[in-house]
Amino acid sequence: MLFTTMMSSCTRPATLLFGMLLLLAACDRSDGPVVEKAISDLEQQKVQKTTNPETAPPPSDSALPSPGILAATGLAAKDARAQIILLLPDSRIAMQAFQRDGLAMLVGRQAGYQLTTSDAAGSSAQQLEQFRQALTSKPAAIIVSPIDPPALAALIVEAQTHGIIVIGLDKRMVNEGCASVVFSDQRKVGRMAADTVVEALKRKAAEENRTEITGRVVQLRGAADSYSTNEIAEGFSEGLRPHSGVILVHDAPADWSTETATKRTTEAFSLQKNFDALYAQSDSMAVGAAKAAETAGQRENLLIIGTDGLSGQKRGLELVRQGEIDASVVQPALVDLALQIITKLRSDKTFKPELSYEIQPVMILPKNVDQTFRTGTYALPKL
Repeated sequence: MLFTTMMSSCTRPATLLFGMLLLLAACDRSDGPVVEKAISDLEQQKVQKTTNPETAPPPSDSALPSPGILAATGLAAKDARAQIILLLPDSRIAMQAFQRDGLAMLVGRQAGYQLTTSDAAGSSAQQLEQFRQALTSKPAAIIVSPIDPPALAALIVEAQTHGIIVIGLDKRMVNEGCASVVFSDQRKVGRMAADTVVEALKRKAAEENRTEITGRVVQLRGAADSYSTNEIAEGFSEGLRPHSGVILVHDAPADWSTETATKRTTEAFSLQKNFDALYAQSDSMAVGAAKAAETAGQRENLLIIGTDGLSGQKRGLELVRQGEIDASVVQPALVDLALQIITKLRSDKTFKPELSYEIQPVMILPKNVDQTFRTGTYALPKL
């Protein structure tokens, strides 16, 4: 066999391609991201309520409905707490839903704050209007993950004139007037996945006594016209490009969907017959790809890498630990640091944040996945 995972829960034996992954060092993050802890707590509460609803303890403040939800229903019309508004491009994408839910948990634990979230459903015009509406409510802060950063520039200036803190979640916003920008370089995400593929193929070549590194690779993108999708894809191509024997034989959008990913991977098998590695720009698409590989009888021969590395049930970290996918590039949530900046700006008048903070993605492998459950994945900078 060419490939399989080396996890205690798996029945497939070890093979050459995946052998390299076991040699990579485990990451050691002593200061784990707080969003992961918040989501983990929420998952545990849900399990407890489901398994023993009669004896479950009353919900803590952090388990109550999001203050943003209360505000939207009018139940908090007289709420004097400072408002934080989160503007997301499209929360149908798993990572953005994770940001929304994680931030709701964190804000719920902050005395004196409430959260409202708006979802642009992929529309730049809608996000622009949502930003305008956010200004009319005079919030303490706006956190925005932009679809079209230049389109928001004038509104960011207007927010500043009203003393509203604006935190951007995209490096393209560095020059748009935000109080600070928190980002993770999407090209690095793609390059990290490519480096993992290349190192695996190097190991395979060495085990087969070959000097040339060769391999056939498939990529499943998210949306066809998304900035982050294109940046990740470019980073992935950059990582493969120096190795002429490593060929990207199939590259298709799967719209962030597990089912569509299964279809696209099935199509890839019908066209290419076989390949060595598949990189999906989300863990949910990686799961769809794994299903198609099983059906084609190729799962044991295929290295499958996902993206996001979210914590929680049936999400990236658990998928790697259970061997459903073989690796995942963790996308930092960003909103945890954004909230820290906002609360410090409002509590410490001497605090001046950096123009931008970059949080590095992290590759999660069977070698280090258990440690990440103990220590967290990425590290946040000290403010």
